Amino acid sequence: MTLQGEEKRWYAFKVFYNKVFEIDKDIRGEGVETYFPKVRAYKLQEEKQKETMKPAISSLIFVHCTEEQVWDLQKTFYGRVMLYSHKTDGNRIASPVDEEEMRVFMLVTSVEDDRLEYLDVESVNYKEGQRVKVLDGPYKDCVGYIKRVKGNRRLLVAVEGLALVATSYIPSMFLEKIN
Repeated sequence: MTLQGEEKRWYAFKVFYNKVFEIDKDIRGEGVETYFPKVRAYKLQEEKQKETMKPAISSLIFVHCTEEQVWDLQKTFYGRVMLYSHKTDGNRIASPVDEEEMRVFMLVTSVEDDRLEYLDVESVNYKEGQRVKVLDGPYKDCVGYIKRVKGNRRLLVAVEGLALVATSYIPSMFLEKIN
């Protein structure tokens, strides 16, 4: 039996100074599962292009732990991260990420697709589009909203208020409307 507050949930931290890889390593060193989407980047080094990985969203990392652990992490890494939280009745409460949103976000962002586009959460009102499920292809079983982005029909997947990613084009035959 799990006591309330001991259940593992996903939480998000804003990472300061673009140190996501460093924070990731340190938090995993505390025995906590982490996730952040990565993209390929290329650096010119000694007159050759070298492929590296960089965070797709330079200031965001997700942790999977209990509420008590997430507050301990906030204290341990104070000044390097900020826990996304909210106030209720004068108390600060950690804001857990919806499990299904996180599952779909991880599924979409783990597909190696250079055409994924990370968008500012405020820039697209994705709720206006049709909600769909992808039936086939690399995004099979993902649920999101269809929206035209830069002239192409894309599947938008969000972690509410934190992150938004647009897939590459998905053919209509691979989509099923959800009411």
